Amino acid sequence: MHSVSLLYIEDDEDIRTIYSSCLESLIETLYYAGDGEEGFELYLKYKPNIILLDINMPKRDGLSLAQQIRQLDKSVKIIITSAHGDQARLLQAIELGLVKYLLKPIEPQALQLAVGKAVEEIQSEKGEATNHYFVLGPNTIWNRKEEKLLTQNIEIKLTKNERRLLAFLSTDKHRVFTFFEIFNHLSEDNFDKEYDANQIRALVKLIRKKIPKDAILNVYGEGYRFNPLN
Repeated sequence: MHSVSLLYIEDDEDIRTIYSSCLESLIETLYYAGDGEEGFELYLKYKPNIILLDINMPKRDGLSLAQQIRQLDKSVKIIITSAHGDQARLLQAIELGLVKYLLKPIEPQALQLAVGKAVEEIQSEKGEATNHYFVLGPNTIWNRKEEKLLTQNIEIKLTKNERRLLAFLSTDKHRVFTFFEIFNHLSEDNFDKEYDANQIRALVKLIRKKIPKDAILNVYGEGYRFNPLN
């Protein structure tokens, strides 16, 4: 969960409910609006870091709302959703400097990646370039800072070594960590433990039951690499 705020503007209450749990697992502070006018009022009141809004809304359409907000605020991150891939509207939206333009029905994974990208941009602008948020699969998130694994907003219990392994591999998603490096890290409080690569393989096999299998890649003859979607 990140210390940023998000305003979600969507007139369909059922859709808002569906994606609320997804957003709640990613963002610390959430505001909800059911139409464009209410959305603009909440924007002025709270000045959220991220705005997620639908194009087709009552009282005021999302595109004109996004245009007005962009004139007032060049830094706010905007994600637009739409049930139609209208070329003209898409071109207008692109000019607003969007994080993402998502077509409905929205896959939870696509929403997570879009919000995650917005958070990364905010962190980078604040000088907090280190990413702590990783999407491992549909509704599966690893929060390295808090060392929590969440699936559908429910924390998955990890053993001490499972948590240590994920935390270690996620320090650099581009690097292959050797079996010996992983073993040393996991055994840092037990110096007398004898090295055994099979123990690492067994641990990875166990944790793959809790995360998508491809979230940790086996690099033959070398070790393992963290492989999130973002």
